[in-house]
Amino acid sequence: MLELSVVGAGPPATGEHRRVMALTLGALYFAGASIGAISLLLPHPAQFDTPALWTNVAISYVVALALIAAAGRVPVWALQLTVLGGTIVITRAVYLSGEPSGFYTFFYIWTGLYAFFFFGRLGGALHMAAVGAAFAWVETEVDLTSPVGRWMMAIATIAIGGILINVLAERVRASASDAYKRARALTAVDSVAQELSRSTTPDAAADAICDAALHAAHAAGASLWLPTPDGSGLRADSASDPFLRGRQVLFVGSPSGVIRAFTSREPFFVADAGENPDVDQGIAGEVGAVSVLFQPVLRDGVPIGVLTVYWDREVSSLDDELVQVIALLAAEASNAIERTELLERLERAARTDDLTGLLNRRAWDEHLTREVARARRSGNPLCVAMLDLDHFKAYNDRYGHQAGDRLLKKTAGEWGLRIRDTDLLARYGGDEFALALPDCGLEEAMGLLERLRFETPDDESSSAGLACWNGSETELDLMSRADRALYEAKRAGRDRIIQG
Repeated sequence: MLELSVVGAGPPATGEHRRVMALTLGALYFAGASIGAISLLLPHPAQFDTPALWTNVAISYVVALALIAAAGRVPVWALQLTVLGGTIVITRAVYLSGEPSGFYTFFYIWTGLYAFFFFGRLGGALHMAAVGAAFAWVETEVDLTSPVGRWMMAIATIAIGGILINVLAERVRASASDAYKRARALTAVDSVAQELSRSTTPDAAADAICDAALHAAHAAGASLWLPTPDGSGLRADSASDPFLRGRQVLFVGSPSGVIRAFTSREPFFVADAGENPDVDQGIAGEVGAVSVLFQPVLRDGVPIGVLTVYWDREVSSLDDELVQVIALLAAEASNAIERTELLERLERAARTDDLTGLLNRRAWDEHLTREVARARRSGNPLCVAMLDLDHFKAYNDRYGHQAGDRLLKKTAGEWGLRIRDTDLLARYGGDEFALALPDCGLEEAMGLLERLRFETPDDESSSAGLACWNGSETELDLMSRADRALYEAKRAGRDRIIQG
């Protein structure tokens, strides 16, 4: 495996290194152009600017052929500019397609992975800044429905994936001395890095780790065990063998290598699983495990899981290279779990109102669509109400905006305690709240709204507009009726409920 120099990390790239870099970049351009051409030949959305997108394809093919023809003679600075040009081409494709969440956006991942792998962290960071700026521009130009949340998820995924592949590559290069073993390790970590760059859930990240461990070790199976929700043991959240997925082992129970590795925080290798008392013989027998490696997954020295790899043949010992790769994958499993937890928190934050802790308007729209679909399938009633605080502007003027914020928080808290578990309360905007009441008839909905109005804090009053789904109208029409009813209640003197 070639030792590729990176920007700011070592001597300038040799002609051979530049040849590999140019050929790789040319291949990416060629693949992107081919995918773009296929997307235009196949049925595609009507808003595509097809003639302009064909120019993108032509430009990409020209650049690809030029890179391949001049491989080895292209200076690094020119490769840097060509990667930047690729970001521009991708951004143009996203803009011309009119779909900032469409599949053209995934090409940004190629830019991040290439930049971090060949140009190092500094070069990768600079290119990610360019990608972030370009994607932010195209988001605001094409679609303003939820650009911030989508931008954060996309850029965080690309950047973390790029950083991960850079870290993995550096670690494996530093530890590997044999060219074949290094190539095997890099193939595994490159595969998991690409998968992790697209993973936004713990399950997807765990599957990527198991697949990488399975191929790196040429094993029969792999599994990732994480603590159960009640803390009583460990559960196989991901496994190459469907039999293992969801299987649990208890901290207090039969001997288990998974529990031993977790509690000892040390890797545990068993050459002959059938003769070892610390191996769960039931699990080993059902998956056909002969030799097993139990590798703890640690975060700051604290065990958070166990990565297991097993073979259906006897393996008398493990070479140092494989031990290092599995340990590295266990470390990246920890990073991946932490990363997906972070992305989940970001997603929750993008769907939650900062002040009240209720769902925001974006999340409300998604939930209402599901509730209408469910009511359509079941035939059960669905009521929707719009509520707001009477004279809230005057309250703010009299007591100040901090007092107004406290009133909104108290109102959300009081009303949230008095709705059913199946109901959904969201802050729609300003002092307006939206309430969905599935499986709730008109009379019951009126009674619930009266109770909420009675519980409006600080002796303030509130008004509400109520609408029940008629069985055929859209979510927008349903909300419009509730909103009109609310404004009718306000025009009628406030402190009342009007049915729309």
